[in-house]
Amino acid sequence: MNKFCIKIVLLLLSIFVYVNNKTFATELGPKKTPQKVSQKAPSKVPQKDPQKTPPKVPQKDSQKTPPKVPQKDSNKAATSELTDPCLTSEEIYEKNKHLLCTDPEEIKNAAKLMNEVVTKFKHHAITTHGYELYKNNHSYNTCMYKKKLEDHTNVEKINYSVDGRDKYNNEINKLWSSDNAKIFNARSVKRKIVRVYNPNLVLIQQRYKRRRFSRPKYFYALATKVDVSGYETIIVMTSVNVNDHNPSNNEYKNTIIENANLFKIDIDSEDDIRKGKLKKTFVNIAGYLINKKCDGCARITFVASIHGHSCI
Repeated sequence: MNKFCIKIVLLLLSIFVYVNNKTFATELGPKKTPQKVSQKAPSKVPQKDPQKTPPKVPQKDSQKTPPKVPQKDSNKAATSELTDPCLTSEEIYEKNKHLLCTDPEEIKNAAKLMNEVVTKFKHHAITTHGYELYKNNHSYNTCMYKKKLEDHTNVEKINYSVDGRDKYNNEINKLWSSDNAKIFNARSVKRKIVRVYNPNLVLIQQRYKRRRFSRPKYFYALATKVDVSGYETIIVMTSVNVNDHNPSNNEYKNTIIENANLFKIDIDSEDDIRKGKLKKTFVNIAGYLINKKCDGCARITFVASIHGHSCI
């Protein structure tokens, strides 16, 4: 009886353990699936999208646009300042009014002398008699001539053109302006006005060097600008009898404009001139005949006779 009861109890116990194991297995099964789903779904979608969109679009736009526009505008402004036109005769006169001559007789004699200079200059500019061709440059449309007068005074002539529309007035202002002074066959040129008679008549001092290490030279000259017509202008200069306290004993005489030797003035020159550091030269006559062509370009004839300097 006891053995039979024991077997029944063991059977029931084994059934109970089996059922509990099944129940425990089914309870553990659902816990694994929600863990896998909950970990994979949120990690893939939201993490990659916010990283791709923000950095690429705004950074490139902000780097490309700002620096280019202001740099170009500033360069254009600087270029326009450098290409401003030269001062006109009236503007130069206003700038140098403090140098105005106060001697009525000197003003009268200066104007009378320069009328004679203009007449003689135009004769030398338009005539071909006695001139010999020195050089002809077809590439630059330039011709150079030389002439020797009876007293062995040399006269040089250069014909050239400045092409382009509206070059006529621009060339007149450029050649008359002291800021754009030049002389042919010279390395560096500096010009200043030392006395003013009227807007188109002044006394100038011009310094120049032919070569870099050569001795600097200078001259004083009366200079005038005359508008002959709407298509022709003359700018011409001649040296007069100036006492600038140069220690040189050389005699300077104008061999083309003889009346220039009678025009005597005294100048308070700089120390380097008074000490003889600069070599004095003398302009018999020098200037430009400027003609306006139908296309607006300027045809220019340069004539010069300068004692102590060759222009070609």
